[in-house]
Amino acid sequence: MRIPEDVRKDIPLTQEVIYFDNTATSLTPKPVVEAMDEYYLKYRANVHRGVHRLSQKATHEYEKAREITAKFIGAKFEEIAFTKNTSESLNLTALGLEGIFKKGDKIVTTPYEHHSDLLPWQRLAKKLGLKLEIIEGDNEGNLDLADAEKKIKGAKLVAIQHVSNALGVIHEVEEIGKMAKEEGAIFVVDAAQSVGHMEVNVNKLHADFLAFSGHKGPMGPTGIGVLYIREEFFDVFEPPLIGGGTIEDVDLYDYKLTEPPERYEAGTPNIGGAIGLAAGIKYIEKIGIDKIEKQEHKLVKRTTEGLTELEVPWYGPRDLKKHAGVVSFNVPPLHPHDVAAVLDEHNIMVRSGHHCALPVMKKLGINGTVRASFHVYNSIEEVETFLGVMEELVKSLR
Repeated sequence: MRIPEDVRKDIPLTQEVIYFDNTATSLTPKPVVEAMDEYYLKYRANVHRGVHRLSQKATHEYEKAREITAKFIGAKFEEIAFTKNTSESLNLTALGLEGIFKKGDKIVTTPYEHHSDLLPWQRLAKKLGLKLEIIEGDNEGNLDLADAEKKIKGAKLVAIQHVSNALGVIHEVEEIGKMAKEEGAIFVVDAAQSVGHMEVNVNKLHADFLAFSGHKGPMGPTGIGVLYIREEFFDVFEPPLIGGGTIEDVDLYDYKLTEPPERYEAGTPNIGGAIGLAAGIKYIEKIGIDKIEKQEHKLVKRTTEGLTELEVPWYGPRDLKKHAGVVSFNVPPLHPHDVAAVLDEHNIMVRSGHHCALPVMKKLGINGTVRASFHVYNSIEEVETFLGVMEELVKSLR
């Protein structure tokens, strides 16, 4: 079975363009849209507390979506809170844990983080007088694990991305997680670029909190994200948002929170989004994570080989076992945006810029990159077309 051809039938846009911008957002298969349409057209109602049958049906499907999501990452049902996206999940994590820190406590992260897994910790450190320490690493994105062990000693919290959206490097999250646990540190994982592309299990990763978005790897809709909260932190993690749906009892001067996960979801949630996310997860599971990972590895291998042959500088680990389906490169002296515009003229969609990872760009001494990123519906034929356009572009500059 040729996976791309089977999946491409469900995604009309793949017939019109070569879509290599999956790190920003993936394309959506018809079954996901159909699941959301069914909610909006056949049982549109608010969830929880409603007695009428439409509300009962909506509640059932919404909570089934939570169950599917939990199982997908090895979590318990009540450990899954739905949010808007990864950024919101990580911000909520920092805000909800604010009360456990005291002045001088240490937070450890890496120089490769997306801004969404850096800025919340920077702000928390400034606000509370905490120490923010950065694990050393090289220009390919490889972490210095000896330095990690040293920095993590005495840490209160460790936050790390699973896969770099800028360099495509797959970090040793399991090993870092073990180090954090040995120190009694809270371990936070940004899994925005790994969920839906490779196996992610919160227990194997030793994650206490883990965040991802529905619209990336899982091929779900925008506006739905996930925050995994390990059960032992339910009484430690203070919900940053409270109100409708989060309480068990209220009087004029006090309130009592309800049990998780509802205590973490104030107001009406993105019901259609959660249902769409579950449909995306089921779609991913039907294909098989192992097949997705193998397909992306083939695409990365051919892309990096082709760019090397063209003498086009590309970034990220040379050990392709550590390289996820993200390839960043430049075509000097052109600006990344100019290269992306040329590729767009040939119906090839890529991302260009600093990718919300300015410290990475500063570390490499560049102002940005062109980024081609893949999913299972991309093919070797598309990569060859891309490399053909790149060859013509490079020739025109020499």
